[in-house]
Amino acid sequence: MATLERDGRYGLLNRRKAQSISSDAIGLLNIRVPHAQVRAGGLSGGNQQKLLISRWVAIGPRILILDEPTRGVDVGAKSEIYRIMSQMAQQGVAILMISSELPEVVGMSDRVYVMHEGSIAGELSGSDITQENIMTLATGVETAVEIADHE
Repeated sequence: MATLERDGRYGLLNRRKAQSISSDAIGLLNIRVPHAQVRAGGLSGGNQQKLLISRWVAIGPRILILDEPTRGVDVGAKSEIYRIMSQMAQQGVAILMISSELPEVVGMSDRVYVMHEGSIAGELSGSDITQENIMTLATGVETAVEIADHE
């Protein structure tokens, strides 16, 4: 439990508090479970992913790092994950998302750093965040400065 240090006492789990946190997470992320005690392995891929995110949301982070947050999940789970990411960003949480899905990067990002051959090839922000610009930087065809000069 990610919140044990904060919500436990002397390293012991407070069952009522854990139940409350679980219920809140299930409601917040619309995790579909028959009951709160179900094992994570028995959930669908999308619900497993939402459960993992809810663990870290529960601690109230200032920064949240998500690596491929919607990989292998269905469209419904993706929209729920995007919704909670947007809510957290509106609450002031900095979100560092690593993703290979270009529509996800374009749709969810305020700023994008693009890698090429292990180094940062460029930074894009605002209207410069397009699939075309991302691919241009990722393939090493142009630099971010050259992209900006075109516009």
